[in-house]
Amino acid sequence: MDIVTYPKGSVLYDYDEIPRKFYYLLEGEVSVKVHKKEVNLNSGTFGEWSWFSMLSEEKITVSSPEAMFYVFEPQEVFQSKEYLKILKSAISSISKRLLIADSELAECQKLPEYVGPDRLRYFKRVHPNSYKLDDKVFQDVLSAKRFYAGGYYKEAFDVLVKILPEVVSEDLKKEIMVLYTLLSVILDPEHAELHFRRLNPKDYAEHLSYFYLHTFLRGGQNQDILEMFMKAGLYIPPYTIVTLEGDVAQEGYLVVKGYLKAVKLYENKEVLLSIVQPGEFVGEGALLDTKTRMVTLYSISPASIIPINCESIEKSLQTNPNFILRICKSQLKRIKQVKSLIKIKNIPNPIKRIDWAISYFQELFSKVKITAKDISNLIDVNVEHVIEELKRKGFRITLDGSIEK
Repeated sequence: MDIVTYPKGSVLYDYDEIPRKFYYLLEGEVSVKVHKKEVNLNSGTFGEWSWFSMLSEEKITVSSPEAMFYVFEPQEVFQSKEYLKILKSAISSISKRLLIADSELAECQKLPEYVGPDRLRYFKRVHPNSYKLDDKVFQDVLSAKRFYAGGYYKEAFDVLVKILPEVVSEDLKKEIMVLYTLLSVILDPEHAELHFRRLNPKDYAEHLSYFYLHTFLRGGQNQDILEMFMKAGLYIPPYTIVTLEGDVAQEGYLVVKGYLKAVKLYENKEVLLSIVQPGEFVGEGALLDTKTRMVTLYSISPASIIPINCESIEKSLQTNPNFILRICKSQLKRIKQVKSLIKIKNIPNPIKRIDWAISYFQELFSKVKITAKDISNLIDVNVEHVIEELKRKGFRITLDGSIEK
């Protein structure tokens, strides 16, 4: 590690290169440029792309008369006595840069001027029988998991017994049943096999909790993410609101499985911003000073997520720093994906915009519901032109509006 002072205009690293160094800003300011927008930051870390041998999607330039940094070789960071402090700072720093990218994506979108008074009411009207993450059933599941994580198995079991009779979606009922079975196995080990066999693998194989239960009984390799999901994560059915714009941000979320849709909601319109995929971390504003949700996120497939707040990060830094590295990597991947969407939306020719958007999303058409209207709203092109181009490329539009090959 060295302490290095750079003059104004020094480029720490540019687009499409793997940074050779890792930087921890001590004094001064740097300019962060993701696409066209530039924002000055006076604190944070930079060069995290080097940890994962990823090409940078940003340009970092010294913008003050001079700036002083701790400068590390990329892997040298992990031998530093300040390793945990640096990791914590990296999450916050990448979050700031991701918000820059997200804001630029929103700015190049022609959004309606009028915002409806009740976004939740509109969402419920369009997606009846939907859920919201602060609904009681999810809070009860989290309560049972906290008891389970603390070794209070009887208390966790009692919570689940109260939840089981509630009227919820079939998939959510299955998830609760797996947790109930896990606790039954722990509390009644003599009949563990009997409890387990009550769950038909064909019905439960898509649930991470069932995979955990199978590993718990049959043995197998433990996975940090799976362990964390069982202690603090949530399974959510399709059309569950994870964040609602305007709400107070208290947690971010790691998407372990499934897909979320990032949208802006209006009186009678839902404007797609992006699709959040497995392995991505969202809601990073909760870890910064930005406490108001700027977009609505909801599941468009069954999904498994892990809520993460500042306290969770502090604990993970001490017990499982590799988990924090995974969050950093997922944030950098999201910057890359958001930048791809920004580039698509800035293509002058509307037909080329449609072609690039179709290419970007086509792998998801068979996995989640994406409509021609979604693409139309995203790239500001008439929906009829989008449908025409989709059909020309061999896609078809189903009765519910989804795009299929």
